[in-house]
Amino acid sequence: MFNALELLMVGLALGVLVAGLARRWQLAAAKQRAATPANWTFLLGTLYGGKRLLDRPLVGFAHLCLVWGGSLFVLVVLMAQTPLRLPALAAWSVSFLLDMAGLCMVAATLFFLVRRLVRNRTQADSRPPKQVLLPLLLLLVILISGFLAEAVRLRLTGSQPVHAAPVGWFLSMVVPGTPLIMQIMLRVHVVGVILFLLAVPFTFMRHLGSTSVHLLRRPQSAAPLPSPLDLEKGPFGVGTVIDFSALQLREAEACVSCGRCDEQCPALISGKPLSPRGIVGAIVDQMEACTGERTSGNGMPHLLDTITADAVWACTTCMACVTFCPADIRPLDKILELRRHQTLAKGALPAEAAPMIRNLELFGDVNGKGAAHKADWALNREVPQVAATKAAPDVLVWVGCSGAFHPTYQQTTRDLVRVLRAAGVDFAILAGEEWCCGDPARKLGDEALFRKLARHNMARFEQYGIKKIVACCPHCFTTLGREYASLGCDVDVVPAVSMVAQLIAEKRIQLKYPLGGSLAIHDPCYLGRYHGIVEPLRTVCRSVPGASLAAVPRSRENGFCCGGGGGRMWLHESLGENINVVRARELVNAGADSVVTACPYCLSMMEDGVKTVKEENPPRVVDVISLVAEALG
Repeated sequence: MFNALELLMVGLALGVLVAGLARRWQLAAAKQRAATPANWTFLLGTLYGGKRLLDRPLVGFAHLCLVWGGSLFVLVVLMAQTPLRLPALAAWSVSFLLDMAGLCMVAATLFFLVRRLVRNRTQADSRPPKQVLLPLLLLLVILISGFLAEAVRLRLTGSQPVHAAPVGWFLSMVVPGTPLIMQIMLRVHVVGVILFLLAVPFTFMRHLGSTSVHLLRRPQSAAPLPSPLDLEKGPFGVGTVIDFSALQLREAEACVSCGRCDEQCPALISGKPLSPRGIVGAIVDQMEACTGERTSGNGMPHLLDTITADAVWACTTCMACVTFCPADIRPLDKILELRRHQTLAKGALPAEAAPMIRNLELFGDVNGKGAAHKADWALNREVPQVAATKAAPDVLVWVGCSGAFHPTYQQTTRDLVRVLRAAGVDFAILAGEEWCCGDPARKLGDEALFRKLARHNMARFEQYGIKKIVACCPHCFTTLGREYASLGCDVDVVPAVSMVAQLIAEKRIQLKYPLGGSLAIHDPCYLGRYHGIVEPLRTVCRSVPGASLAAVPRSRENGFCCGGGGGRMWLHESLGENINVVRARELVNAGADSVVTACPYCLSMMEDGVKTVKEENPPRVVDVISLVAEALG
């Protein structure tokens, strides 16, 4: 048990720890308006179950050693302050567990020390080495001094069997058994604990608190939704850290700067100046500079003084940074907030995107063709239109801008119509009354235009009693299904590939014509990572007679972006290597006869990419819906 002086010192250290963390969190606390529900299951599952940490087995196991070992030591110390006494066998078992836990913690601490010392530090890592090394060295001192104190005690008393403290017994054979050394080791141990507690708020170890708080209060949705925005009052996006929500500030504070987001970011991999870790680090740096007297924003540095516009516009919104983050931090929504500020507050939308935005404002589609031509793809095909039907169709086919106007994807839309007819599905289209879903406008920061488009489309759904929508484009599917829902739209939206997979499973359509050859599947980010929809694409491909699936690196939820999302279809890719070429190289190397995807952006980007990588006899790039239509025979 601690003596009175030690208890006082530990109490003071805990007070400093709480005060230090409270000072760091004061900006988020000041912005908190409503309590978010606590998710204890997710917190405990992440901390003690290694969720996402074990994606890297060695690093994940080392983290778990520290978490489980530290928790066990804290539990035993708390029990030691009570009159509770365990039976001999139980006490020996606890002693053995403590020895093994301490040994694992020493190994894990040494692993992290060596890793931090020898790893190549990137420019995006803004954390000084001392913020990481100091607490690890203190932890090592605590563990080693504890073992040495135990060894001296065993040398002096010999009162504990070897199996109860094997590490202590081994060390007792080499350490001198004097009471003075034991007292020194005990004092070093206690002082090390106090210094560690004092260091937590000011070093990397503050993530013990900040990450735990974030995981406890994280939102339940897998993909980040754009935050609410008052278009009359503002603020319009984020210019300084005080414009972020409490959740976003807590997320930034919880970042452990592990770099997994950077390792998976297609923009950074292809040589763009975007670093998700660097963006979160810039936010943390500005938070650290923000004191209680400066939360009004006066004199606050602008985030875009340290984060370049090229970095902000390089993001493809593929959500890899969110998927691979072990702390469940979302750099993506912070990038989108910076884009909102650039577009709405500063009018700094990239020049090459301006014509597309103007087309959306004037004509309701990205191509500027207008409502009169929205159904040209269906000429002479007797495709039913909602306005001409007597009753609401079972399914509204959402055509989208690509399905209506992109030369290649027009055929995919026709193929979907053919498949639905073969299955006897009652469907119709909005034709000229369908406007763009608004995804490009929102991803490029123009929230006002997005809401204008959304209100128009939602009014058509209500007017015609639409209850179910099928969309070929995953971007339309995500926008209509998730983002319209946040605006009050209550319509069931399904991706076309999922519906077709269901039709095959129900034997409403049968694929008879053998196509043969191997298929390399390219998973669209807005299906795989945003919604976890990966099996329907494979189910459909396996149903094609004579087809086989080729192994593709970075697939399913871990797929690699085509480079067209986040409005990038309309922005020049002048820095680094083209993302679609990086991905196309992987698909070509898979040696497949065809590349199959389920997204108009992916289709267009991969068609260009594979021709660049392999100029002679490149693999065919085909949408899965067209593949099914071919196999209908």
